[in-house]
Amino acid sequence: MLKLFNTLTREKEKFEPEGEVVGIYTCGPSVYQYAHIGNFRTFIFEDVLVRYLRFKGYKVKRVMNITDIEDKAIETARKEGKTLRELTEYYSKVFFEDMKTLALIDADVFPRATEHVPEIIEIIKKMIGRGFAYRGKDGSIYYDVSKFRDYGKLSHLKLRMGKKKIKRDEWGEDTSIVSDFALWKSYEKPDGEVFWETELGKGRPGWHIECSAMSTKHLGTRFDIHIGGVDNIFPHHENVIAQNFGAFGENPSKYWLHCRHLMIEGRKMSKSAGNFYTLRDLIGMGYEPMAIKYLLLTASYRRRLNFTFEGLREASKKIENTCDIIETMKKADGTDDTKKIVKKARKRFERAMDDNLNTGKALKVLEEFTDALQGINPDKKGSAETLDTFRMFDSILGLGLFS
Repeated sequence: MLKLFNTLTREKEKFEPEGEVVGIYTCGPSVYQYAHIGNFRTFIFEDVLVRYLRFKGYKVKRVMNITDIEDKAIETARKEGKTLRELTEYYSKVFFEDMKTLALIDADVFPRATEHVPEIIEIIKKMIGRGFAYRGKDGSIYYDVSKFRDYGKLSHLKLRMGKKKIKRDEWGEDTSIVSDFALWKSYEKPDGEVFWETELGKGRPGWHIECSAMSTKHLGTRFDIHIGGVDNIFPHHENVIAQNFGAFGENPSKYWLHCRHLMIEGRKMSKSAGNFYTLRDLIGMGYEPMAIKYLLLTASYRRRLNFTFEGLREASKKIENTCDIIETMKKADGTDDTKKIVKKARKRFERAMDDNLNTGKALKVLEEFTDALQGINPDKKGSAETLDTFRMFDSILGLGLFS
């Protein structure tokens, strides 16, 4: 029985999808820079979730958005003397290359914010019509947070209207509590050529409304799982829930899953600290992509992971050991019995994954399974069962053990 930790309820809940197809919306990259390894920890977790659901027999439709309209992207494009499209097309290409490098399976849909402006306008109009949005003095359209009583329920923060303060949440992050937020931003000179002429006026969408529009178009107003990093809980996902309630009267997702941050050698990753790494940085330093992926899976997604270079080297050795055993099993022609080893490993692996996708425990099962097969020479049937077990593990973790 698969159980997932729902940020909304703060409990592990039995996974019971709404319909025949599991609808998953995963917050994808903001394509104005290279994705860093903290981003990829979340993307890898999302990938494993989809793989495991399919292994369990579920049909899955996964949507992963590409954020190609936002303040930082516009500012970066202006500084680099590029159009927004030129900038975002380049970093989108880079992102898809990095996905391939890490053997991440494609989402079923990769919607772009720039392609969903009509849907954004319609949702905003619904919120205005239902009294959840208004036009500000600056011409922008704002969400009226005071109209949504459950605002703050996802992040478990108690809000006071008109107040602005900083509160530390359970993740140890500073969380800014603010009031109303922009759905449609009225045009300003720094926006340059980034604007749309619409019935709401000349301008562009806010970041939060983009996800409401893309998820609704491709998954409907109610789906199963919404995923992102813990930094998305507030205000982004809180605002997405508010928007969908304002437009459609319901929370868009049944389960909300959030992946925790990375530490780098025991310190918070930041450019100022000189420990900010992209996937390409690490590959350029000589580390193998699958070793990077392995290390990012060594702890449950709900635990903070300390990413170390010693850990990378150890991950590389563990993959090598497993691949050596796989090659040995391919050539096996002995008489040793592996039935108990195989049965135990499969059971323990699935139990770990059923427990809120605990990839740390699942990897430990893989390592112990590898160790238990040292010096064993099964017959052809035992060899086939052993290899099938490795294939099962690899189909879920995506480590390329048979490539």
